[in-house]
Amino acid sequence: MFDSKPSYKNPLAARIAESASLLESFATELIQKKQPRLTQVGKKLFRAMFPILDLVDGISELLKQKGMQGDGSPEEKAAQLLISLIEDVHQFTSEYSNEKLNTNDKLPTIYEEPIDRADVVNAVERSSNVTDLFKDIIENDPALAGIFKIIIPDNFECQSSNDLEKLKEFIKDYQTGIKNRVNKDIPEYMFQLKGDRWEIRFEGEIFHLKKIVGLKHIHSLLMNPSKPIRSDHLQYGKIPNKKMVSQEDTDKKKKEAEVLIQFRPQFSYTDYSNAIRSLETELDQLELGSKEYLSKEDEIEHVKKERSRNFNWRGKERPHDSGEKARQAVSKSIANAKEKINKDIPELVIHLTNYLHPGYECIYDPPPSELKSWHL
Repeated sequence: MFDSKPSYKNPLAARIAESASLLESFATELIQKKQPRLTQVGKKLFRAMFPILDLVDGISELLKQKGMQGDGSPEEKAAQLLISLIEDVHQFTSEYSNEKLNTNDKLPTIYEEPIDRADVVNAVERSSNVTDLFKDIIENDPALAGIFKIIIPDNFECQSSNDLEKLKEFIKDYQTGIKNRVNKDIPEYMFQLKGDRWEIRFEGEIFHLKKIVGLKHIHSLLMNPSKPIRSDHLQYGKIPNKKMVSQEDTDKKKKEAEVLIQFRPQFSYTDYSNAIRSLETELDQLELGSKEYLSKEDEIEHVKKERSRNFNWRGKERPHDSGEKARQAVSKSIANAKEKINKDIPELVIHLTNYLHPGYECIYDPPPSELKSWHL
């Protein structure tokens, strides 16, 4: 019926999104009527824009679906819907907390699938944004405080005496409490690969982006704050990889087997050939088809590729790249990733622009005050 982007897996989260979307539009209309200069801001900030009469009808319909009285002024209907939204968010976060504490892996709700953490975070963010909007509406028209004060529970203890301050105090208490509750269980800063998508959060909602190379580069840099990483290392990956070295190898063997990608080869053609012969000797001593045998085959293949990349079949060194191609490729990939992120999380792009610097050597180097507790 109304815009509920981003999509939600949980039916209660979808209901929260529907309420929030309708209330966002209602609040935007009221703000624009009272402050026309905010029209462009409103269009930029909110996804759904509807004529006010349609909104009133929509609120009435949604209140009816929720089993609530739909009579009264448009503002009173919106206040009732705001009550319902807050109650739904409290229920949803409680169910999520109970699910996390449940050791029997059984949902404490009627849902068929576990509650998705992105649903929880996004529902809370939408609710918090809506309550902020209504606080602004009351600021501009204190006469409405008498209508919207009905969202304040009877048992809410506050220091304020007038309706406007009570409402502002309630909204602040609600937002702080619900966000603290969620952020206690769900990291505020996430950059994690989930299947074929990256799950990203930077304080606000959780968004999912398709896998692209630039996101992988950013992830690698976030994992190594204040450590410069060469663009060719980012492009090709660190070597040796985990498959190349078995747990039984000593530190000495690891060092001998290590082959780093360089602008110029670190080892000679003879070094590579000797390493391959040594690895093939070790391969002959392993059981054919075993896990160790297959791992050793991968290791040999990798060293052969490295030899071929640096030398031709006669053992002559191939013309080497100064690193400019890798720098250009990585810089372009990161720029493309930032463009994708900016559509949903512009605050993160600002952070990356300030503290993540591509080049021949790439680095993520924020000051201690700006270093986030990334969950990667």
